[in-house]
Amino acid sequence: MKKISVLMLLGLSLNSWAVKLSDYRPYKFETLFTNPVCATYSYDRPVVTESGVNLSSKPQNVYCKPADEAASVARKFAPQYRIVEWITDSETKELYMAYLSFSSKNIVNALCTAIKRGVKLSMVLDGGEDGTHPEVNKDAESLKLCGASGLVSVTYRGSVGGLGFAHNKIMIVNPGSPATKILFSSGNMTGGTSINHENWNFITTSGESYFAQAHKCVIESMISAGDTKTNFTKSLTACRDKIKATAETDIQVFFSPVDGPKALAKVTEAGRQAKLVEAMSHRFSGQLADLFQKLLAEKKLIKFILDDDIYWAYKRHQNVGRNTSMEAFKIYKDLISQGMETKFLQTNQNVYQLQHNKFMIFTFEKGGAVFNGAGNFTSAAFSKNFENFYYITIPEVVDAYHQQYNLYFDKMATAPEDMPRDYVLP
Repeated sequence: MKKISVLMLLGLSLNSWAVKLSDYRPYKFETLFTNPVCATYSYDRPVVTESGVNLSSKPQNVYCKPADEAASVARKFAPQYRIVEWITDSETKELYMAYLSFSSKNIVNALCTAIKRGVKLSMVLDGGEDGTHPEVNKDAESLKLCGASGLVSVTYRGSVGGLGFAHNKIMIVNPGSPATKILFSSGNMTGGTSINHENWNFITTSGESYFAQAHKCVIESMISAGDTKTNFTKSLTACRDKIKATAETDIQVFFSPVDGPKALAKVTEAGRQAKLVEAMSHRFSGQLADLFQKLLAEKKLIKFILDDDIYWAYKRHQNVGRNTSMEAFKIYKDLISQGMETKFLQTNQNVYQLQHNKFMIFTFEKGGAVFNGAGNFTSAAFSKNFENFYYITIPEVVDAYHQQYNLYFDKMATAPEDMPRDYVLP
């Protein structure tokens, strides 16, 4: 008993003085990428590249279909596997979730199983473009039938009161507990857990950490005061002001729309200090695109991986998938033509399979950093939407993103000259 007491006191002392998330106990940070396992999809007609090379198929494990989900999620290091593991763990007593969309049947089933044994669920979803008449999510609402009355609450937010989309991507397991688990990602609880190209970040930390308490604040503020931008700002500010822990230095947290300007300032500072910027995003416009244009003018080395919807939207002069021709034109005119080294992931527009990663890696003279989170790199993400962003300097996390980026850029992504000449989908 004396040993346990001493350990507990040491843990409390350590946590009370922590200035890094990695100083807290418990501590675990696991970064997983979907990296789907997909069949080879062959063309049914002759296709050649822009440089004249014959093609027989789309790139394997890049271009995917819904039928590939089962193989992708069965792996023990797959994001969906870990999500289900967290939900169904016998130690899980309460869950907070905030997502733009929610439709994964495997996640629905796992949640229903957990609710049947008494797990409490508080969920916030986007209410559609007309927030006054929310589009009820049938999968989320069905969870209310899985257990006792009152265990499940579903709140719809966004698109009213000066707000844009409710675009957060957060799950908290046992909020406020000594071993709080927090998941943040680029992906929604949809095909984003399986066949989209996404990043998922699984963290176990003390409920005493600023990181854990701030995430609890943002979801509770969305639920209680997320009807207008003003009310949300007041609620989130008041909740965070009560946190006694110091904000961690190795992972800085930004919640839009409140912290949008601070997040932009952090990216601007990092971009100017970096010798290399490597980025991925599904959408790219506004202030960050302007920053990249300035960095290119200063001869900064920038590498960027885009969804091939941008390539085809530019080439065909029309909207493709969820990207617009206007967005594509500006990316080509202001960035690619100015020297941004660009490649594309050839995804499946027919089923809205996406290159949906949103992150930047900054390499400095000494060390590096990752900026990532839920939001696309657009103006709305930093000024109107509910979003969660992170600036991370934890070495092993930065290394994990570097390794994945090299895999994307060197093996999975396609250079412009190697893209198909014609718009043909298998």
